Amino acid sequence: TAHTTALLPAMLTIAASIPGINMPVFCLMLCTSLGVMGIITPYGTGPSPIYYGSGYLPTKDYWRLGTIFGAIFLGSMMLIAYPWMVWLF
Repeated sequence: TAHTTALLPAMLTIAASIPGINMPVFCLMLCTSLGVMGIITPYGTGPSPIYYGSGYLPTKDYWRLGTIFGAIFLGSMMLIAYPWMVWLF
């Protein structure tokens, strides 16, 4: 996606200049965290505006559910994925 194409090289360049950072883990964390972008906002991915525009979910519910699922996603990334990636590399 455009988000990945624009930001991933910049973030990896910045991270590479930080001494002691585990680059494979950092790269995997960046790439896997992109999955949350589609559920946080009504315009995060291509299908999101279609779901939002259909009126199936009111604005308040869309943002509330995006916050809830975003927190679940972030929590699972920090509690499960990050320790696993550190162990892996």
